[in-house]
Amino acid sequence: MKKILFVTLLIIFLAGCGTTPTAVPTQAPGPIATETPAAPELPEVEAPEGMVYIPAGEFQMGCDPEHNGGFSCIADELPLHTVKLDGYFIDQFEVTNVKYAECIAADGCEFPSRTNSETRESYFENPEFANYPVIFVTWKDANDFCTWAGKRLPTEAEWEKAARGSKPIAYSWGDESPTCDLVNSYNNQGNANCAGDTQAVGSYAAGNSEYGVADMAGNVWEWVSDWYSEDYYAMSPVNNPTGPEGSTNKVLRGGGWGSKGPQLLTASRAFDPDFNSSNDAGFRCALSAEGK
Repeated sequence: MKKILFVTLLIIFLAGCGTTPTAVPTQAPGPIATETPAAPELPEVEAPEGMVYIPAGEFQMGCDPEHNGGFSCIADELPLHTVKLDGYFIDQFEVTNVKYAECIAADGCEFPSRTNSETRESYFENPEFANYPVIFVTWKDANDFCTWAGKRLPTEAEWEKAARGSKPIAYSWGDESPTCDLVNSYNNQGNANCAGDTQAVGSYAAGNSEYGVADMAGNVWEWVSDWYSEDYYAMSPVNNPTGPEGSTNKVLRGGGWGSKGPQLLTASRAFDPDFNSSNDAGFRCALSAEGK
């Protein structure tokens, strides 16, 4: 009873005070001049609230040496290979504290393992950070939330297509080197973290992918549904790959607020045991678009 009362009050505070969003190692390269890819002409498909439609079709998944920010390809990002996906929806923003609190109130989710952040003693319960990404959640926590919301975690391939778009690019915004105007991460030019902690989701609209998906680089690493295997790309099916059968680790994508250039690349892969949680890892959900 005390848990229900506490969480109910928490949601009221968070919802009332939140704001709507406005929208591995090598030497860092210099800036690479390039044009940001134009947004593709998407079919008119009505997406569920807060989600973006990613059309069916193929794309090149993995590391493209000509579009990798000047960094060398990592073994688990190879080979570059063709993947064909059915149409699907993906959350435009990372799941926020206020949304996750709703799941707790409905007994669909457990509390994060910790409620602070890197620089804030009070984070998850604090209304000031209602629209900031939830952190200190395990893969199971993320999966439980998406299930409760009537969705699922995206596959690794779905995540990469939503970040990369229809053209070969290094980062979600293009080939231009990361700056603090594009992404919440470690700033190689300034040799310091841009913010040093999470920021409100959608705060870096200039870094959105061509589909309009926000924060696909930086802010928080994102759990996806796949188990991790270093050599999976060499055996991955072309159509709708879902990862290897089993492993000891789950895949995370996108980099976090303290990540450097190579970790922000659309091809970059990371992994962690599914029971781990951290102050720079969160998630977003996806949904199949049957017949679209």
